[in-house]
Amino acid sequence: MGYDLHITRAKSWSDSAAHQIAPEEWLTYVEKDTELALSFDDGPYFAKWNGKSEYPAPWLDWSNGNIYTKNPDAALIDKMVAIARELQASVQGDDGEIYGSGHEAPAFPKPSISDRLRNYLQAMRPAPRIKRTDPPFQVGERVLDAFHKETTVIEIDLESNHGLGKVKVRYDDGREANFMLASSGLSTVAKKNVEECR
Repeated sequence: MGYDLHITRAKSWSDSAAHQIAPEEWLTYVEKDTELALSFDDGPYFAKWNGKSEYPAPWLDWSNGNIYTKNPDAALIDKMVAIARELQASVQGDDGEIYGSGHEAPAFPKPSISDRLRNYLQAMRPAPRIKRTDPPFQVGERVLDAFHKETTVIEIDLESNHGLGKVKVRYDDGREANFMLASSGLSTVAKKNVEECR
């Protein structure tokens, strides 16, 4: 697993469908660039770079409308920036940061006014109500916890924990415990016994 850099025409490299660099464009570029050579053993669009890199075999490959590489050094990033200029594209990291060279920190693009407005409106939207959990047991019933210890339900609150509910139980030794109702792991003793008999 590595960190990829992408030469892309898209606003976000992962959404390049509408702004692709065509594979033929990439092959044409490789053909005229004396520092690049196709390596068909590695794939139809795979090119090795013979520039001065700290790595022994720096490479670039085309995929899904972008040209990419993994973990490039500063020299290969500079080469990618030069290629991007020729192809009217930009160099982006996996997280959307834009590289202007291999010797400068990348810049994160500022969101447009419409992006900021959309994000604001989404944040203002109320969160959807969580579907209420109806427990398979009632107060006073005997239940088994996740460790198969028998206990008694002494309180059920369907509205607590932001709608996920709460159930309080008392063990035979007097200890009390609270569980989130939505994931309590409690089951009624009768249901458990019926299942074990099957």
